[in-house]
Amino acid sequence: MLGSAIRLLEGISGLLTSHPSQDCNAILSQALTLQADHYDELGLIDGDGRVACRAGLPAVTKLAGIVANEPWFRALSAQNPVVIVEGSGSSNTSTPNILIVAKRREGAAGERGTVAASLSIDWLVEPSDRGISGGSAWLIDQNDGIVPLTGAVADALPPSPTMAALLGTSSAAIRAISRGGGDYVYAVASLTGGLRLLIAAPTAADIAVARRVLTRRLVGLGLLLAAGLAAVAFGASQGVVLPIKRLSSAVEAWRAGGRFEPGPPASMPLEVRALSASFAQAIGTLAEREQQLRTAIEQQELLMQEIHHRVKNNLQIIASLMNLQASRIRLPEAKREFQSARDRIRALATLHRHLYAHGDLHTINMRSFLHELCDQLLHAIGEAPGGRIHLEIEAPELQISSDQAVPMALIVTEAVSNAAKYAFPGGRLGHIQVRLTTDGDSARLVIEDDGVGIPPGPAQTETGVRDGLGIHLIGGFARQLGGTLTVTHENGTRYTLDLLIARKREDSVEAGPLAALA
Repeated sequence: MLGSAIRLLEGISGLLTSHPSQDCNAILSQALTLQADHYDELGLIDGDGRVACRAGLPAVTKLAGIVANEPWFRALSAQNPVVIVEGSGSSNTSTPNILIVAKRREGAAGERGTVAASLSIDWLVEPSDRGISGGSAWLIDQNDGIVPLTGAVADALPPSPTMAALLGTSSAAIRAISRGGGDYVYAVASLTGGLRLLIAAPTAADIAVARRVLTRRLVGLGLLLAAGLAAVAFGASQGVVLPIKRLSSAVEAWRAGGRFEPGPPASMPLEVRALSASFAQAIGTLAEREQQLRTAIEQQELLMQEIHHRVKNNLQIIASLMNLQASRIRLPEAKREFQSARDRIRALATLHRHLYAHGDLHTINMRSFLHELCDQLLHAIGEAPGGRIHLEIEAPELQISSDQAVPMALIVTEAVSNAAKYAFPGGRLGHIQVRLTTDGDSARLVIEDDGVGIPPGPAQTETGVRDGLGIHLIGGFARQLGGTLTVTHENGTRYTLDLLIARKREDSVEAGPLAALA
């Protein structure tokens, strides 16, 4: 608007200079007619401050008479053009705000003068497309008078400190709370002739827009991030998790005895594929080593069976040789000793046969072993099962280690042999019972007869003098087993041995079955 006013004054000045003969009032009236919507009056002022001619509304008197003492006319000496608001800041609130724009001119033959225009700025008070959407604007004149534009209200003005800062910078925008408590952004711009324009824009709408934009961008970013995470999760599941699960399932199936089949390698990542190949290689190596171990164990078992078989055969040969030797001995005492040694060797041979015959080289089934051993002992002294001496055996299907089976076999051998030889003199009928019971880790072996009783130590029998070695051997074998032996001689002889079958004693490995002889 100011630029248009200055260009209008320059045009009027040019017309007055180029057509000095034309009527000044006519030129001004013609110019005012073309700009009737904005300008109230136009005037030509001479060098002494007298209005030479004018055109405009009769009620406007800013360009009438002598204006030499008007502030805007005096300001022409300092700046050209000059713009000033007349009526602002006056105590008379009814005084209209008139904007005066004046520009010096050089007339014909060096004549000096001033072309001026006055216009009311009240037409700017009503909001229009010239204003700021949702905001307010003010003109600030040279005297810091504030003229509202575009329907601006006083509550939208900034507080005094903010106003001072704005007028001091006139460039940077400042956000502040207005005098009415609203949130605004303020800015000041300098205009022609020392005027300044103050603009206030409310931030609520901008903040709401910014929040909506931020919300949309955050939602978009969140959706993009969620989609990315979903894609990463899906890719990780398909490319890493599922192949690892298949690999783990294949390993579990292999551990359960199945084959290692992790699936097609093409569906696995390179790292998982390499891990699967390493597993397959390790499984192949383990299978090869396992087969070697099985072969070694089978060879060892065959070797142990062969050893036990050879030991049994050697012991039987020794027993046969001792039996032949005993048949050639004439002294009854020596013959009995040979026979006793033969029975002990046969007991060990029977034990070794049970070790390899039943497939377990480290444990022995006591039930079948006791039946065969006791029948063998009766046959050795010429007694048939079910004859004069009735033999009864009670034993569970108990598996015990060979370290415990050897001393128990020798205990049974000594006790049953002594009972069969000495407990039933003179063809007396009798009964021998061998009973083995268990209770958890504890076992009890009972060997008893209903004969005449066999006191400990040397004794005279109808077969000769008994030296009591068998009783000593039974006690020694019981100590070797770590058990408790109880011997009673009421209504026959009763041997009771209590021991633990779960505990292995080191002395049984170190000493051997005849350690009790020490």
